[in-house]
Amino acid sequence: MDAINPTAKRVIAVAGCKGGIGKTLIAVNLALALAGRGQRVVLMDGNLSVPDVGISLGLDKKLDVSSLSFDAQGMDSLMLSGPSGIKVLTPANDDDWRESIQIGDTVQLINQMDELASSLDTLIIDTAPGLAPDTMTLVQAAAEILIVLNQELVSLADAVKQIKTLYHVFNVHRFCIVVNAVSSRRCGARQFEQLQHHLNDENQIVLSYLGSIPFDKSVSEALSQQTALIKMSPQCRAAKAFQKLGHMVSALPVPEPRGRIEFFMPTRIRERV
Repeated sequence: MDAINPTAKRVIAVAGCKGGIGKTLIAVNLALALAGRGQRVVLMDGNLSVPDVGISLGLDKKLDVSSLSFDAQGMDSLMLSGPSGIKVLTPANDDDWRESIQIGDTVQLINQMDELASSLDTLIIDTAPGLAPDTMTLVQAAAEILIVLNQELVSLADAVKQIKTLYHVFNVHRFCIVVNAVSSRRCGARQFEQLQHHLNDENQIVLSYLGSIPFDKSVSEALSQQTALIKMSPQCRAAKAFQKLGHMVSALPVPEPRGRIEFFMPTRIRERV
């Protein structure tokens, strides 16, 4: 199936079933790492209930999510300018919207993103935790899914649950894995090995380990200052790990579309939801 643009678009959903494991941290700093490699990056806050990408970057302006639900404006006019030239798409934190999110709203948002195809190389989506249908619909719409976990056992169990759900319900077979806030590289590798062990029975699931992000006190300092770690402390251990992650991601081939509800597909299969 041909892409909208002759140049393939990379779409990465940064996901994790458990909250507080660093999905936003990884999404933000991966976006900046890829932008530093010359890519045109849009960072989308996919947590439509409690968006925090804009807050983490100190962007005060919020978008009215109703403008994302209707075609009143072009999507390009709704984006904020972030550091290193990235564009940030983040909805307002609106309690009424939080109670009204449906899968159809998510599908409509996926469809509307087609407007941005010619203006980006990579779309990174910071998704909400949990297994809610709207969240899982958004995650599976990305051609690449990056699952984040940390060293906690509950994080491992939740990652197994999310991967199995995406595999059995949405027929997703391939996942990239990053272990956050590790005490050592070996601890990150060991957690990935445990993840592999728990998924041994699922023969068609393919896991690719992209490495770990070390625990670094600079991370909490960046969060408190509402700035990206790579911009604030580019020489710290965690920032260097993010640069390495950006290099690894940019070296991966862009996957072919799977033929379901997906970002940037010209002959998209529009499913009734």
